[in-house]
Amino acid sequence: MRKKLYEGLKVIDATNNYAGPMAGAMLADYGADVIHIEKPVLGDDNRFFPPMIDGISINYCVSNRGKKSLVLDLKDPRGAESFKKLAKDADVILESYRPGVMERLGLDYQAIREINPRIVYCSVSAYGQTGPYADRPGYDVIAQAVSGMMEMTGDPDGAPTKIGTAIGDWVGALNAFGCIGTALYYRERTRRGQHIDIALARSLMWMAAKLDHGITGTAATRTGNHHSNLAPYGIFQGNHGESVVIGALSSNLWTKLCDVMNKPELAEDPRFISNDQRVENKRVLIEMIEEWLRGLDSVNTAVDALMEAGVPCAKIYNMMDIDEDLHYNACGWIADMPMANDMKSVRTRRFPSNPFTFSEIQAAYGVAPNLGENNHEILEQLGLSADEVDAMQGEWEKKANSKK
Repeated sequence: MRKKLYEGLKVIDATNNYAGPMAGAMLADYGADVIHIEKPVLGDDNRFFPPMIDGISINYCVSNRGKKSLVLDLKDPRGAESFKKLAKDADVILESYRPGVMERLGLDYQAIREINPRIVYCSVSAYGQTGPYADRPGYDVIAQAVSGMMEMTGDPDGAPTKIGTAIGDWVGALNAFGCIGTALYYRERTRRGQHIDIALARSLMWMAAKLDHGITGTAATRTGNHHSNLAPYGIFQGNHGESVVIGALSSNLWTKLCDVMNKPELAEDPRFISNDQRVENKRVLIEMIEEWLRGLDSVNTAVDALMEAGVPCAKIYNMMDIDEDLHYNACGWIADMPMANDMKSVRTRRFPSNPFTFSEIQAAYGVAPNLGENNHEILEQLGLSADEVDAMQGEWEKKANSKK
């Protein structure tokens, strides 16, 4: 049987919400032994992010798949000491506390590297570990706001718009997963660990920021559903709420589009003869294309004809389209993720598989743990007796419940 990529890799996952937990889940997919550190009573916040099935969050099940769960009160010296004992022989630590918190707990990178110089320590936060904004709290939506992502999204005459998905969290998770692999490779070559600083705002700013106003004299902003310098290139409305994306930038593609619309004369129309002229007359062009689409029963008819002619296009998918898509299913882009053992009415969740394919490595999606499921297993290995584990956990539960 082929060995898993990260088999034998010990990961301490002290993260919360989405970005950090998903990075830890992806490490578990490839064989890492991931111990998720959770706070007493409530655990990870995303245990209560809907949809809830049988009282269990299906989002938690996906973002914490394949892990073990250990409840620790890191503010209690016993909890911090247990964390340090785990860290002594760990390979990776993932944490997503606000910068400065782990230092106050005595569990930051500098403290851990004293007992384990080979540690790869990855911090995920809104603004990063240094700089004037480092101690600011933040979530995905904050990162979208300050990165330029919202400024670049929406209609030009409308308000800035939030991306529909938690893009900062997903990109942050991918960055953390990839950077951890890079740091492990570096450690393999040098025997040295290091600290990785992942900032959600930086990740999205890297994607969205267009800083050419010093050159062009014009600040980049949102252009809506159509490109500012290319035409036709955007979203076109059909009937029944359906839409299609069409990109016909070259003269050759524009001529093919005109033929598909049964309007070959438009190919030689001075208003549309070249891209710059099509951009100048974009409003008229858009209306002509949408008039053609409204004359069809479905945009699928347009997509089929455009595809046959070689014009780049795609129907805009809803979630049912994605779920049923022939290509996505044939290529394994969607997986049946196992749900928690206590979720009896639903056993699997249709969910995108990891967004890459290795020829020699395959992901194995595991089951998310119950809160504290591995308390005894892990803490007894650290030298505590079963009675000591129960007593300590009981104290922490009582303390947490008193604060509700």
